[in-house]
Amino acid sequence: SSPSSPSSPPPQPKLKRIPLPVALAGGLFLFATSVPPSQKKFARKLLLLSEETLRSDPTIAMELGTGIEAGGVFASSYIDGTGSGDSSGDASRGERTADRLVLQFQINGGATWAQGVAYGVMDRNGCGEDSDDDDDVTLLALEVANMDAVLNGQSFQVTL
Repeated sequence: SSPSSPSSPPPQPKLKRIPLPVALAGGLFLFATSVPPSQKKFARKLLLLSEETLRSDPTIAMELGTGIEAGGVFASSYIDGTGSGDSSGDASRGERTADRLVLQFQINGGATWAQGVAYGVMDRNGCGEDSDDDDDVTLLALEVANMDAVLNGQSFQVTL
């Protein structure tokens, strides 16, 4: 089975999570600088998919309320499908895997402060860099934590 097959998604890039006090104190600065310009479109699509998933999950609605939105990004980690920046060696074998992105982001509009971590892939096969087609981005994992959970190092895995 190849690393990019649906039954075996590629491993997540390592995300260096921003500690809660830093996120709270430096949120606006982090929002503007946490995603490289070349990944902004991918991040935007991944956040939209995350927001749709959060809004449709009854546990999230019960805990955080309705009308929640994916907010600013605190931290991100990216590996492109050619293996650039990746130690997996895929590029040396001439294989192309999906681009991978992990985002740590604020969740806005709920009854309490919360953050999410989303992991997604983008398959650029047949899609140009400027594609607006959301079908090329897939959300593979999503976790949510309110302030208490963040302080205790816990999170809730949202069912996709």
